[in-house]
Amino acid sequence: MNYRQEVEALQPQLIEDIKALCAINSVYDANTVAENRPFGKGCRKALDAMLALGRADGFVTHDVDGYAGDIEIGDGEEGICILGHLDVVPVQAENWQSPPFVPEIREGKLYGRGTSDDKGPLLAAYHAAKLFYRKHPDCRKKIRVIFGCNEERGSSCVRYYFEKMPACRMGFTPDAEFPVIYGEKGTCSIVVRGNYRGGKLLALHGGTVANVVPQQCSAELLGEPAEYEESLNKFLTAHPEIRAELKGQQTHTCLVMYGQAAHASTPHLGVNAVAAMAAYLEKVCPGPISALIHRKLTDYTGAQLGIQAEGQLGALTMNLGIAKYDGCKLELTLDLRIPHEVEADALAEAVRMQVAEYGAVLEYQAGRALILDRESKLIQVLDAAYREIEPEGGEPQAIGGGTYAKAATNCAAFGPAFPEEDTHIHDSNEYISLTSLEKATAIYYRAIEMLMAD
Repeated sequence: MNYRQEVEALQPQLIEDIKALCAINSVYDANTVAENRPFGKGCRKALDAMLALGRADGFVTHDVDGYAGDIEIGDGEEGICILGHLDVVPVQAENWQSPPFVPEIREGKLYGRGTSDDKGPLLAAYHAAKLFYRKHPDCRKKIRVIFGCNEERGSSCVRYYFEKMPACRMGFTPDAEFPVIYGEKGTCSIVVRGNYRGGKLLALHGGTVANVVPQQCSAELLGEPAEYEESLNKFLTAHPEIRAELKGQQTHTCLVMYGQAAHASTPHLGVNAVAAMAAYLEKVCPGPISALIHRKLTDYTGAQLGIQAEGQLGALTMNLGIAKYDGCKLELTLDLRIPHEVEADALAEAVRMQVAEYGAVLEYQAGRALILDRESKLIQVLDAAYREIEPEGGEPQAIGGGTYAKAATNCAAFGPAFPEEDTHIHDSNEYISLTSLEKATAIYYRAIEMLMAD
């Protein structure tokens, strides 16, 4: 059989492995953090499952204090590394058509949290690596498959891993899209804080993590629901992309608005429920909180703040990912993806001056951009492996998303999503197409074969 036929033959086992790993809820859980499980029980369970898979296949494995692990396939000096992550973003189960941690195949797609980001692609690359060694038993180089448990919250897992373990010679991470990624924008996380009292807004909560466009936002308002019904109906008529519900008693109303989740690097693909809530509150009970959000923080280009920018890696984007207000303290978390030409300190100072008009302060943390030489062997080989199966698939690209490639040496993000394919990562009803899964696995096999030929 040729490699395409062998990739097809391994799909049933690959799908079963994905189902088993995606059945584990590996969202970060601060309440269960302990020694050797720095990100909680779920992440520890997923790490144990991946390590057990490697041991069952007869390979050497390493557990690096619960932060990350690896599986060594083959013997000799290291050839390449493959990096993927086992943690997943939170879910709002009520918005899923099937339980997010009960993987299910419907109409040729495997649904479940982690199927596309990133357990499914990690396992596809792992199976491709195993296939390589079955077909090349005399190879005297090894492949190290590395998996971390905190990618969605900043990748401290693999930074810790590389403090304890050898650096990569070269490799890829199947945690983005095709064609190969040569550049990733820098990041800037900004937390805006202020103290506000009075008015009809008693509490506000939207979003769960900064790198997801908030799908839901709730507000506790002074007054009975009937007071808001007419204005809310008018607002919803003008904004059909938003859903909402009112409930409450005589003196207090709970208003919940629903938008559309998306990855923070592509905020234009989502509908921000916090932004929608602020727009409505500006009409019915205006105050400094709704004004700050609506007038300064809802445009994903940063234009309201005067920070819009375009660079080699693309345009600046901004996502208002988390909003919390308890009747006194306000906290807003912004996730910005910035071109490498933009200076983070100057950017933060510009935002600081704007939010100060509303009595707010901020703190920030910046992360570097990544730019790889498009003519390097790594990029050229990964591009060639992709084009062998997708000859009309486009050119090497830059993205706003951040991957493990920033934490490793000579590493590029590579797949699994194909051009124009929306697999709902960071959204409800995440899936991976079984056709795309098989095709991606074949691409990974060829990439491994070509990289290991050096």
